[in-house]
Amino acid sequence: MKPKYFLLLVLILNGSMITSGQKKENVCKFHSINSVLLLNGEEEISAGLQSVNGFQKGNWFAGIGLGLDYYIHRSVPLFADIRHEFGKGKNKFFAYAEGGINLEWAEEFNEPIFFPWESVSNSEFHNGVYTDFGVGYRVGMKRPGGLVLSLGHSYKTLKEIVTYQDWRTQEWLSDVYRYKLGRISLKVGWQF
Repeated sequence: MKPKYFLLLVLILNGSMITSGQKKENVCKFHSINSVLLLNGEEEISAGLQSVNGFQKGNWFAGIGLGLDYYIHRSVPLFADIRHEFGKGKNKFFAYAEGGINLEWAEEFNEPIFFPWESVSNSEFHNGVYTDFGVGYRVGMKRPGGLVLSLGHSYKTLKEIVTYQDWRTQEWLSDVYRYKLGRISLKVGWQF
């Protein structure tokens, strides 16, 4: 092999090793964050599940999430999630915001109100709004992934329409109940 070709081959291999050794920080990466929730509000303490899937570029993450929320009335939040991480190491603080629709999955009923011989009552739930804002900490591991802990304020709404027959007049009446439920959310999850 001629010396000038050998030198050119060494420079090309050296250059490729230098560029492959550099970190590509601005690459868009897919992540899935799956969490168990503890929801503490004025009425009760309840649990939930959540899965957020999306892409991260630099310190920004954006994804779509789906959950199961058992606070007061069971519902299924479908939402967008945006996060910003602070720092450059494996362990990072982050702030997040989630917002979307709260799909009803509450138990509807059709039963007597007071006594079996009295009028029948029907309950029907309607979708509402879901939001969650907070801060957290991600403990990174050697392999991709890490433990995700967060604390935030979650808010969901639902509307219930109860229709019943007045036993005195036999007229059908309706009552509308609007549930506006704010609570503290503690999430423990795994990001991969």
